Amino acid sequence: MLHEGYVDKVIIYLNNGNDIKDITFTEIESVSEHNNERGSLALEINHFEDVKTRKRAKNIFVLTNNNVIGYKIVYKSSI
Repeated sequence: MLHEGYVDKVIIYLNNGNDIKDITFTEIESVSEHNNERGSLALEINHFEDVKTRKRAKNIFVLTNNNVIGYKIVYKSSI
């Protein structure tokens, strides 16, 4: 599943011991869910680390990992 161009932000929920931690990514270029090289389901987030310089970054989260609870994709409003 590929989401490109219409994503406002992605929130990753992680198990942080006794708490739940969330990491929010903005300035999203694309988000895809796919099997990684080991066959595990992974979420790949391509985003701009610095909007002014257009420096890109990629983050990959293995969704079958015990510390990843889930994720949320927030789409841009059409209004």
